[in-house]
Amino acid sequence: MKEYKREEVKEYAKKWAYKRNPQYYNYDLIGGDCTNFVSQCIYAGSEVMNYNKTNGWYYNNANDKSPSWTGVEFLYNFLVKNKGKGPIRRTFK
Repeated sequence: MKEYKREEVKEYAKKWAYKRNPQYYNYDLIGGDCTNFVSQCIYAGSEVMNYNKTNGWYYNNANDKSPSWTGVEFLYNFLVKNKGKGPIRRTFK
């Protein structure tokens, strides 16, 4: 498993929190952009997408992305259930 780079996530969030990364579509007017931004941050730390068409987590463009990239429930389910490529939920004791 590839190491998750928390510093990269922090730097990405600081850079793009108040402006738009032009590499990603703006979902503000069609339901909100929060999960899209969170996915961008997660990707900054993992640098790995999961291209499984049914249960994956990926973004190529506004018309080619997984539901988990922009949908809160879908992202949660992906992180909790993912056993393959890409980020996973980690629990701390």
